[in-house]
Amino acid sequence: MPETTPKKRLPMRLRKFIGMIVLLFWMILYTLLAAALWTQIPQIHVLFDLAYFIVAGVAWVFPVKYLLNWMQAPDPE
Repeated sequence: MPETTPKKRLPMRLRKFIGMIVLLFWMILYTLLAAALWTQIPQIHVLFDLAYFIVAGVAWVFPVKYLLNWMQAPDPE
């Protein structure tokens, strides 16, 4: 019979600190990649540029939601 011991989690304070550092590096990396990609795309029309900036401005949120959920998980009692 396998033993079921509860998993040990990091305290919320430490998770928030680690998450803040990861988020900071993610935002820097994402900004650099989005800017580099924009310079490689031909500038066809101003509406195309607008669409790119809207998509690039929102796309960073999707990976971050998992990080925020991990950071905000309650401490085990």
